[in-house]
Amino acid sequence: MRIVVATEARLQQNEDGRVLTPNPAAGYSTWASYLGVFDEVLLAARVARGAAGDQDGIPVEGTGVRVLPLPTFQGVAAYARRWPVLRGALRRAVAELHRPAADTAFVARVPGLVGTVLLSELRRRRVPFGLEVVGDVAEVLADHRPAALLAGQLLARQCRSAAAVSYVTRNVLQSRYPARPGVPMMSCPGSLLEDEDFVPAPRRAPGEWGATGPGHSRPGRPVRLLTIGSQERVYKGHDVLIDAVALMRSNGIPVMATIVGDGRHHDEIVRRAVDRGLGGDVRFIRWLGSRAQVRAALDDADVFVLPSRTEGLPRVLAEAAARALPAVASAVGGVVEFLPPSDLVPPDDPRRLAETLSELIASPDRYFAASERNLATAREHSFETIRPVILSFHRTLREVTAAAAAPAERGAGPRETAGPFVRPGR
Repeated sequence: MRIVVATEARLQQNEDGRVLTPNPAAGYSTWASYLGVFDEVLLAARVARGAAGDQDGIPVEGTGVRVLPLPTFQGVAAYARRWPVLRGALRRAVAELHRPAADTAFVARVPGLVGTVLLSELRRRRVPFGLEVVGDVAEVLADHRPAALLAGQLLARQCRSAAAVSYVTRNVLQSRYPARPGVPMMSCPGSLLEDEDFVPAPRRAPGEWGATGPGHSRPGRPVRLLTIGSQERVYKGHDVLIDAVALMRSNGIPVMATIVGDGRHHDEIVRRAVDRGLGGDVRFIRWLGSRAQVRAALDDADVFVLPSRTEGLPRVLAEAAARALPAVASAVGGVVEFLPPSDLVPPDDPRRLAETLSELIASPDRYFAASERNLATAREHSFETIRPVILSFHRTLREVTAAAAAPAERGAGPRETAGPFVRPGR
């Protein structure tokens, strides 16, 4: 049986036909995880064709994984213009793949525009589907209350229509967007950390840090902050980090930030740093091309910062914790399940972010405790811990799909499952 996975990942196809991504989390290894249960993975994603021949990126396709290319668009306005073409492409794909029904399972990563169009077609045909809930759309649109309300209602309806639902959180998203009674709900964190992702021991505050407050003159290097995230939208809060760095510098704290990310808002984020007088204190890297490069960037940092306005449970936070890196983040989504209250700040609050970072780096004992705690938490996301849960969800999708194609007297319908992080809807 094959599985079709709808994702918001935006991919590029080179002149030589290779499909690439700049995001290590959207590379081949991520999609190959479905091959533990399914024979083939078809990735329904936007693909920009004809990228430059020398375009760098991470391969998406490989043994058992191929891309079902969809029309590309960027932003809601472009989505509205391209919606008829996108709907037509997905309708044709579903019509072709859903013969016979037992041969293809469907899952959509939501919230997402691609997933929403696919689900509409599947519901129209009464085809069962699974969902992977990776974030809260209502938080993304929090500044636009009517849109947030409508989008939240849509996500809730999608979850109630699904035959099986996985969530990247343990409780947060489940409580907001539950499946209907009797439908399996599972907690499947999106990060599968391998042995090479972990360091063996916690880290201590570097002794070569410089002054940590007004009036101090101890020489040394600045504290190095790091954040990694898309700049396609502003919800990763890179602007908030820039403002927090400006506040810390004005208080005499030598600090530098590295911001890794690319997207529509990149130039305005760079201008914000320049406008705050931080041209030499904030470094921008558009993307990191491999997991090894991500690990190197984390190892070079002193504190990981995630000032997001919304999140599910981002993989990069787990990756930072696996490198024993202390972290300060916004109290949103599943982040509140990963970090303790002492390391959380309200979203969109650069002053609180600056204060919490300053307190963390001023206390070697607190710094070491955060490193030790994060490393232990990351081990809960190790390959050996999470893989059985993911396989359980994928088996459920396969069984639901096969049951829907079976004669009615065989008792088709979703089956409750058991296992770690698994519980049926209530």
